[in-house]
Amino acid sequence: MKTHITLLTGVFVGVGVFIGGCDTSGPTDATSGPTDDLTFTFDFDSGSHGFVAGFADYPPAREEDFDLTSGHGALPAPLALRSGLFISGLNASADLFMFFKGPIDGLQPGRYEATVSLEIATDVSAGCVGVGSPPGEGVTVKGGATEVEPLPALEGSWLRMNIDVGIQANSGKQAVVLGDVANSRRCEESPRWEMKSYEGRSISAPVSVSSDGRAWLLFGTDSGFEGRTGVYFTRVTVSFEPT
Repeated sequence: MKTHITLLTGVFVGVGVFIGGCDTSGPTDATSGPTDDLTFTFDFDSGSHGFVAGFADYPPAREEDFDLTSGHGALPAPLALRSGLFISGLNASADLFMFFKGPIDGLQPGRYEATVSLEIATDVSAGCVGVGSPPGEGVTVKGGATEVEPLPALEGSWLRMNIDVGIQANSGKQAVVLGDVANSRRCEESPRWEMKSYEGRSISAPVSVSSDGRAWLLFGTDSGFEGRTGVYFTRVTVSFEPT
């Protein structure tokens, strides 16, 4: 697996965000719709395309301790001319999963192999020491696809995903590890926002699409770092291949 990093300079600036923020357009209102090979691309510079945020692997009774935030807004300077989906949280559970999800419509019923690729903006340096795990290498980026809507479900006193997204650095049946949030800067250097892209990887479990023609796409971060993580998702591509 390879990752691609574009160097950018600047510091973090706040943006107005809201939990579960989205616009009213459906996810299939993408920059490019499905092509003949069933590839969907969503560029979040133009809006959220109906994707909504979710959080799991934490006790909801302590939600205020996690400072969970999400929304769509301008990237930090000097990237203010671009926008993306922002998500942030304080990992007080040592295993916080933060994600966006959206439906993909218009598929024919059948079984598919799904491949997901991503682009993010991150200011997390590589080689840093953190509580539990490093703040860069200890936070994995995941993409997934499934026939059921991905939802946090209460198990005892904790919210857990209703699909298998794996645990931290491990892939699950419905989500695959694409990389981590560390950029090209070393920890001894001053932080700097960079774009980072992840080549497509296939989900291990096939997606079985029913007569409604719908599948679900999700992407997010799975953290072993017991601190705050905040990233922008700027683009996602998912391809479906009949099996």
